Amino acid sequence: MKNVVVNSKKSDYIWLLTLALLVRGLAAWPQQQPNYMDAAYYTVTGQNLAQGRGFVEDFVWNYLGNPGSPPQPSHLYWPPLTSLLAAAGMLLGGDNYRAAQIGFVLVSALLAPLAAYSAIALGGRRWHAWLAGLLAIFSGFYFPYWTAIDSFALFGVTGSLALLLASESERIKVEGGRMNFSAFCLPPSSLFFAGLLAGLAHLTRADGVLIFVSIELFLLVQLVRSATRNTQRATHKKLRITNYELRILVLPLLGYLLVMLPWFWRNWQVAGAPLPVAGSQTIWLASYDDLFSYGREHSPATLLAAGLGPVLAGRWWALMVNLQTVLAVWGMIILLPLALVGGWHLRRRGAVQLNALYAGLLLAVMTLVFPFPGARGGLFHSGAALLPVIYATTAIGLEVVVGWVAARRRGWRANSARQVFGVGLVAIAVTLSLFLYNQRVLKNNAWNGADAAYPAIAAWVMAHDATAVVMIGNPPAYRYHGGGPSVVVPNENLDITLQAARRYGVRYLVLDSNRPAPLAEVFARPESAAGLTIVERLGDVVIFQVDR
Repeated sequence: MKNVVVNSKKSDYIWLLTLALLVRGLAAWPQQQPNYMDAAYYTVTGQNLAQGRGFVEDFVWNYLGNPGSPPQPSHLYWPPLTSLLAAAGMLLGGDNYRAAQIGFVLVSALLAPLAAYSAIALGGRRWHAWLAGLLAIFSGFYFPYWTAIDSFALFGVTGSLALLLASESERIKVEGGRMNFSAFCLPPSSLFFAGLLAGLAHLTRADGVLIFVSIELFLLVQLVRSATRNTQRATHKKLRITNYELRILVLPLLGYLLVMLPWFWRNWQVAGAPLPVAGSQTIWLASYDDLFSYGREHSPATLLAAGLGPVLAGRWWALMVNLQTVLAVWGMIILLPLALVGGWHLRRRGAVQLNALYAGLLLAVMTLVFPFPGARGGLFHSGAALLPVIYATTAIGLEVVVGWVAARRRGWRANSARQVFGVGLVAIAVTLSLFLYNQRVLKNNAWNGADAAYPAIAAWVMAHDATAVVMIGNPPAYRYHGGGPSVVVPNENLDITLQAARRYGVRYLVLDSNRPAPLAEVFARPESAAGLTIVERLGDVVIFQVDR
């Protein structure tokens, strides 16, 4: 691409990458442990991989698909690439959280030069690239999570790169019934690598398959448009897409399958299906807490049993929450209008079209199909793949808005205005990022103080019965802090909780202030809980022994 050569320098990307690495390193340093269930899950399963134990987990964190007793096969709900990256860091730096962060610091830093390149690829100039790159470094709500042991960084890089490479197909020309790749700024194999990266995105997040689906839909539209134009030029000619042209759809498919087929085979071997049933059951949840239910059927019939009203109400709630995520998280509120202006200005560019297609598909799926997991984090996680183009279109949108105002106001100094507003956007992004980092990491020891009682709980159980199965609110965190086998406290009443406890051979039930709502009475009056005997109190934590 000519613009890349004229309007950017390799040193710009190097400087942006260096700055990103510095900022990510500083952000990672105060984070000394996983502070929520997803991060704890990836950390401890990464430890198992680094220790040579393979894909295994020593707990049950949900009961979808009727899992067996721990230890059991891992990653039947969340895919494994995040754990693999954590394991790679531990193999390099030792079996600890700090070493696990290495890969996430490095990968997340790549988003800055990637955003800068996206700006240039969309026809922007050098200052657009710098603005986009700086926004990628100081990215608001994402800022505290780039260096967490979670899927944000991996999905952001693999997903955005897949979309960028596939969007180069807008340069395909059809001549004499055959594809001409001479206009590609990248070789035809870019479509294969786009599919490969889409596979890596799917290996990072289950909804990463939407990256692959978006790419195939986009390419199909390109082929139909090309065929339609050729038909309009010829008389008495029917719309036809040749077999050679259809190969364009096969290239990304081959890359995708190269990555995913081994994982599909593994799932088939351990779960009897390439895509385990646990994830698909979340379609039929009536609330987010149903993710932690026990012994319940999740099907279209059970979802509709409560009536159409609650089903629609749940999706309306998800839509409202997801629109807030789009505005505040993806767009940092002030960036979104500029991104929309820039996107509209560049609406004929393949990268904008493909990212818009993915964004619309993601929003629809996370609202209509998976409303509760989507609104509670799915849209937030998977939106990371859109950030490089959002920041690129923000920078170009600022140029468009300043130019529009300058054309209508005498004495308006467009160059000075661009500089002032560009610096202002970066200042706002830095301020918001640091504020959110302080709130979610530093203030009141929020990050490292998560699950503060778990080390003491694990130590108590190890001292009394190291082989005991424990029922606890966050089994991966319990394992991280030194605990043994565990299962999650179900979102059920005491009778059903005891059924689950006996099914999994639980000896100790641990309740704290984060207990499920149906067990509020048990936590408030533990002495009167039938089938349970209090054996220890650790602050506001109550440890029960399950009566045999």
